[in-house]
Amino acid sequence: MRKISIRLTDQHYEMLEALVTVGEYASVSEAIRDAIRKLLAEKVEVIERSQRMNSFV
Repeated sequence: MRKISIRLTDQHYEMLEALVTVGEYASVSEAIRDAIRKLLAEKVEVIERSQRMNSFV
């Protein structure tokens, strides 16, 4: 697993912390990983299309 750094607004971070506080996630990092998984699942078609186009080049 790679480690990266990101910048969040205070409001976004506080909202993520609230999800941790209510027990939705074990950590802010886990919440962010879940959001990324959902984004990538949503965009998988775009990724696959791009990869197919690049294979023709």
